Formats: sequence, structure tokens, C-alpha cells
Amino acid sequence: MNRIRCMINDRRYEIEGLPPTMSLLHYLRDELHLTGTKEGCNEGDCGACTVIFRDDSGGSPRYRAVNSCLVYLPMLHGKRIYTIEGISQGNERHLVQESILSHYASQCGYCTPGVSMSLFEAAYRHDMKEPWQFVEQMAGNLCRCTGYRPIMECVREVAGQGKDRFVDKLYEPAEGVETLDYRYEDFRCYVPNTLEEALDFRASHVDAQVVSGGTDVGVILNKVGARAHEFLFLCNIRELRQMREESDKLVIGATARLGDVEMFCQDRFKPLGRILRFFSAHQIKQIACMAGSVCGGSPVGDIAPVLAATDSRLCLQSPRGIRKLAFEDFILGYRKTSMEPDELLVGFELPKLDPMARCASYKISKRQELDISSCSCTFYVETDERDVVTCARFAYGGMAAVPGARARRTEAFILGKVWNEENVDEAARQIGEDFHPISDFRASAWYRGEVAANLLRGFYVETLEDRQPKRLYRPASTLQLEI
Repeated sequence: MNRIRCMINDRRYEIEGLPPTMSLLHYLRDELHLTGTKEGCNEGDCGACTVIFRDDSGGSPRYRAVNSCLVYLPMLHGKRIYTIEGISQGNERHLVQESILSHYASQCGYCTPGVSMSLFEAAYRHDMKEPWQFVEQMAGNLCRCTGYRPIMECVREVAGQGKDRFVDKLYEPAEGVETLDYRYEDFRCYVPNTLEEALDFRASHVDAQVVSGGTDVGVILNKVGARAHEFLFLCNIRELRQMREESDKLVIGATARLGDVEMFCQDRFKPLGRILRFFSAHQIKQIACMAGSVCGGSPVGDIAPVLAATDSRLCLQSPRGIRKLAFEDFILGYRKTSMEPDELLVGFELPKLDPMARCASYKISKRQELDISSCSCTFYVETDERDVVTCARFAYGGMAAVPGARARRTEAFILGKVWNEENVDEAARQIGEDFHPISDFRASAWYRGEVAANLLRGFYVETLEDRQPKRLYRPASTLQLEI
């Protein structure tokens, strides 16, 4: 098939003759003249362009709020999308629109369409039970003139209350679509339905840019332009979304959405569930995946330290078969991996942690959500019956040219010593021998070094009672309202 088929506000569209690098945001505004969806930052930061996808590629169908500025035309194939224009019916407003009106949660109105669509998703969620989930739901929507208190009142009011026609639409059978081979001028975009098709295409098109959620590639496309002319989109392959728990490990598909991974790991693998809380905005986590974060090889990636410290394995597949390797064997250098040209990263194996092991993740950034870390880390420590350290893995992001860099000298120092405050404090002083970070606009080298050492000290204190703690919600403001 060479035409993109999708539904927008319950109307069918077939797209051809348009560049595949056109974002959904610009398609809505420039081609369909649905200008309710606004353009703000054009990089997934502000939430003004938020729309809803009905997602059928995982387990149960659900609505997902996503940034339309980071979604590209081939990613629409087989999808059902709703915009602010599509949620009311005649003169009858949707319950989220009524809530915004009654709580005076709109002023200039520029952010309001995106806020409405994030609230729309919340209306059909039935898993929002903890306070942090209400905050996280709106973390990707900025509002400069109304303030967040009335918006949070709307979240409390509408969460899980959707009982209208959209419930029926959510469970309408998904329409099957063929594998897409979309061509425009010198661009070619392949959107397969199966992993086998993807592997075959990858083997014969080793220079193609592999894309799943597009949240990283999309910023480059929007700000710099296309660096490739062949793309392999993995967004329609169901088998890469799967997650399961086995007797000795968790298996997470390469393109499982980070929002789903976060909830799956809350109690099963706390270090990952903990770091994903502040990994990015809600809309980003509804479409981004672990494979995209890891394969980019960014030194400030927050997932890499978790994989390195917990001795997790990556599963790579090609037409030749599957091979598994430890994370430290996957990373070869600055943005360089050991992946062969014809391979795809298809999944992760996270070993179940010993309940007696101490393990936790940390992220330091200027903003609580929606920010790149100045320093992130994951610590893993095992001790014997005398509290002597028998295993120590300390992995950092933002401290070296490679992601998940291990503090080898610090680890060696603490091995064989009693796990107590004095020895941990001395071990923290070794961080300066392990790393020589750079200064940039996120943090100075001095600050990174101090924070990296203090996080180890904090890890000791935090795990005195709870050896694998969840992250508590700690607001940055001095005023915390009951939510």
C-alpha cells in the first residue's frame, strides 16, 4: 500500500502526495484547516498541540494524549485521531470543556485546546488512584496566564468520568491496514505490520532511519530537517509492545510505550518505575519507548544507568537470529553501539532484583518534569549477613561521554567493606577520580561532581529502611494542595 489511511474525528482520510516529514500538527492546520490545535514550541515541550490517538497496537485499546508536532504522516497509518474540534457534538460540549468553563481554567485560550485533550484522556482512564498520577497527567501542558490550580481542579473532576459515545468508540473493532510503503520524491517510508517484515526491510536498507515514537528524531526533523531519506517505522508492530513477567526476569518489548512501562514496573522493578516518573512529559511517555532512548546513545539518557546498574540485557535480532548482550557490551563509545547494520533492538530482559539488595534511581534537573538531566544515576548494592558489600554497581548519566557510565573506582573501593555511613562517605569522595564531567548550560562540572557524590550518600540514607524505595511525590513549591 502506498497511501496513508487514517481516521480523524471519525472521518476517513487517505493521504498521498505529501512529504512524510510533515507533522500531524501541520497536516491538521495547513491541509485540513483544523486550527484549534495550536503550535507553540514545535518540540514537544508546551502541550499546545496535544491530540488524542486511539491506540490499538498494545493490549486493550485506550486513548493516548500525544504531541502532534512530533507525529509524522506515516505514523498515522491505521490510527484514529481526535482533535479539539472532534470532541463536542453539535451544541453539546464534552464534559472536559464544561469542566474548564466551570472552573475558569482558561484565560487567553492558547493552551486550552491542548489542556482539553489531556483532560480528555484522563476522562477515560480508570487507573488514576495516586496523587502523583493527577499531576503527571498534566505535566506536559504549560499555561502562562491562568495558573495550574483550576486546571488541577478539572483533572480531579473528570478523571475516569467519561461515560459517553467515546467509550463505545474506544471498543469499536480496529480496522486492519496493510503494510505501508509510502514514497514521495526521494523519500521512502516503510511501516510494516510484523517483525519479520521489519527485519527483512532492515537487512536490505541498512541506512534507513529506524523510528518508533519519533520524540527524538522529531525534534531534529522540526529544527534541522531530514538527515535520512529512508525510514523504517516500527509503530504498528504489536509483538514489540509486549511486556511480561517470568520467574526470574521481566521482558519488555523494545517499543512498549514508556507510560506503560512506568506502570508495569512500579512494584515489579522499582528503579525503572521510579526514574520514568520524571523522565519526560506525559504526552512524550505515551508514544516514546526504551529502545529509542537507548539506541540514541545519549550520555544524558536516564534509562541507561538503570540498565547498567541492574545488569540488564538487550535482545538484538536480525534475519540471522537473536543475540543477547549486557548493556555495557552494547555501548562502545560516544553515541556508538555494537548493533550490526541489519539488526533491530527488539527487547529488554530485566533480572528480578534480590529483595535484600539495595537499589534506587535518581534524576537531577532544573525542572521536575520535562527536562534533560544534569546528572542521573542508579545504584545497586548487595551485602552479606555481616553487612559487608559483595556487589556494587554505580551507573551515571551526564558524567561521561557514554550513557550509563560505571563508577569503577568507587565500586572497587566499597567492595569488601561494611556498608555504613563512614565507608559510604569515603566512597563518595572517589567519584572525582572516576569522572571528569564537562560544564554546559545544564550544569557546571563542579556541580555535577558534587551532586554525583551526594546522591550516593543520599542513597545510603534512603535505603536504610526501604531497600528498594519508590519515588515519593515531593513538590518543588512550598504549598502542596490536596489532590
